[in-house]
Amino acid sequence: MASWLPRTQVPGQSVSVSATTTPLLPGASALLDLAGLGRLGHFLAISTDAPGWLSFYSSVAAREADGSRPISRDPEPGSGVLLDLATTSSALTITAPPGGTYFSSEPAAATPLLRVMVRNTGTAQAAIAVNVTAVVLAP
Repeated sequence: MASWLPRTQVPGQSVSVSATTTPLLPGASALLDLAGLGRLGHFLAISTDAPGWLSFYSSVAAREADGSRPISRDPEPGSGVLLDLATTSSALTITAPPGGTYFSSEPAAATPLLRVMVRNTGTAQAAIAVNVTAVVLAP
């Protein structure tokens, strides 16, 4: 008789990474490259210290191609946009949606980077601090 072997999973490491933009006028944007999240993982939560529109990308090319998209238009499927969200003054932390997986489609580098565009959606100039909490699946 065959014996059943339970599936074993090694949980990934939960990490938090932060970066801050330069001071941005309302409507202005900045590019951030977040190190320390590995090549593959799951978003858990994203927070900012000021209202902002954040778009996460699989590559620099995807970020450059998406740079002029208005907030009112959804990204095209397959465009390399991994997560697109907006924080408000009443909700500066967003719990990631189910299936919020990120990955890098860039050639292997010594330090994999998660590419982000941050736009100031507030009414005042602000240096926006972004904090990403994620489970790293592949360093």
